[in-house]
Amino acid sequence: MFNPLKQVLSKLTEERYFNLKFRLILLNTFFAIIPLGIVITITYLWIYQIVHDDFRNNLKWQMEETRHSIEFFISERISALRFVSSSYPEEYFTDEKKFHRLFSDFKREFEGIVDIGVINSKGIQTLYIGPYQLTGRDYSQAEWFKDMAMRTVYVTDVFLGYRKIPHFSIVIKKELSSKDFRLLRVSINMDILQKLLSNLEIESQDDIFLVNRDKILQTNSKLFGNALEPLKLKVTIEDDTNHIKIYEYDIDRKQAYLAYGTIKNTPWILVALIRSEPYEKIPSFFTREVTMISIFSIALIFFVITTSINTLVNRVQKADYEREIAIANAEHADKLASIGRLAAGVAHEINNPLAIINEKAGLMKDLIEYGDITQNKEKFLQLIGSIQDSVVRCRTITHRLLSFSRKIDKTTEQFQLNEAIQEVIGFIVKEIEAKSINVTYDFQDNLPKITTDKGQLQQVLLNIINNAVDAVDMGGKIEIKTELIDNNRIRILIKDNGPGIPKERLKHIFEPFYTTKKKGTGLGLYISYGIIKKLGGDIKVSSEVDKGTTFSIEMPINFETERSK
Repeated sequence: MFNPLKQVLSKLTEERYFNLKFRLILLNTFFAIIPLGIVITITYLWIYQIVHDDFRNNLKWQMEETRHSIEFFISERISALRFVSSSYPEEYFTDEKKFHRLFSDFKREFEGIVDIGVINSKGIQTLYIGPYQLTGRDYSQAEWFKDMAMRTVYVTDVFLGYRKIPHFSIVIKKELSSKDFRLLRVSINMDILQKLLSNLEIESQDDIFLVNRDKILQTNSKLFGNALEPLKLKVTIEDDTNHIKIYEYDIDRKQAYLAYGTIKNTPWILVALIRSEPYEKIPSFFTREVTMISIFSIALIFFVITTSINTLVNRVQKADYEREIAIANAEHADKLASIGRLAAGVAHEINNPLAIINEKAGLMKDLIEYGDITQNKEKFLQLIGSIQDSVVRCRTITHRLLSFSRKIDKTTEQFQLNEAIQEVIGFIVKEIEAKSINVTYDFQDNLPKITTDKGQLQQVLLNIINNAVDAVDMGGKIEIKTELIDNNRIRILIKDNGPGIPKERLKHIFEPFYTTKKKGTGLGLYISYGIIKKLGGDIKVSSEVDKGTTFSIEMPINFETERSK
């Protein structure tokens, strides 16, 4: 019994739809994650830029604060020394006791002062209050003393001097006459500068220090040496900038940030080398939140896509089942229609031999009743032979019909294509003869046997040849040709000299329910197209108005081999 559902289910396997679901889920998830990845990347870069900018701004702000602290420290003492130098009576700078009292008051008010001295215009220190014996020292050859000829205030580089301890001096000049002056000089240990630098909040791997314009360290550096050593950092530092400058710098193959700025009224440049990454400033909870949101978004996308694709593919699967069942039923109905059409011709064909059998059997009956059987033996044998020939003819006709109709359960077999085509012509020979149609054959010799579903292929050929018979007029012409394309494929050409099909209608010829006939369902060529495609072949049509139509069917020689590829 014909069961189209079973036939459909054998083709539409669960594996096919599983693979379809898998590919669609994978593809849709991939393209859905791309925008999410772009958003995450942009967010990451945006956060990085914010942190990076905040890092630079914070570094710049801290550098400014540190620089202002040092500048304020220096300017405060310069202002105090100027006030002392200009406001106190001259005896305070010649009398040791009064000078000592002046130093005690000054040191009490201002942190960091180590000693104080008065130096005359010849460079001799005339008065000195401090922990060392420096009265009478000659500073006339010191660089800072030479520079005071053109200045009124001077802050020296850090140097060792007579005491052999790193320190710097602040010197205030007061003109006593056109040719005479005195200098008020205080010394401050380097430790006070180191203390001021420690206010900058830096990590353990970072460094901050002072250098002079000759790139000599004025304070100790964690990375580049101690005070008064040359700076072991190959970098260009501008010594006249009023703003903090920050730029990226590679050190030990790692990215670092170099920040520097000059300190007003001093020969110093404040330098900071920051090796900590800006990313270290990103709160860990924020990173975790972004990661969790990303994972949740991907999981949600996957869930929504999986659910949607499953629903969609299940509907497609159901629609495919219903469509295949409809097509299978349509194919079956089309075949039954073809069988019905053949049956009419077969009935006419069988009537003739049956009439002969009836006539011969009646004659044999008369001979038995009224004659001598022994005398009519030869006649009897002749009549029996005629009956047998008619039986054989009936059997051949019915065999063709049964051979065609029993191919409902689709099976593959090996056969000669030319013989299969001639069998199809045998089905409709009466219709061909009724219209005096001239059928010509151009069969290629020695064609290899093909392996495919013979019944379905014959159904397609019968459909197309029937269409050709319907299309041509009385005395028309149909040409059938077979040829080998290559080692794997074979071609069948069916050409008629009918009225042809206009181009605007030709492109719809294989669509369902589309027909060029006055009567017809429009499913014949649609079904034929589907059958050929299922058998691994291809069907094409070309037509010219008033010249005819040609159908070209290409089939694989071995359908089983083609299907396994």
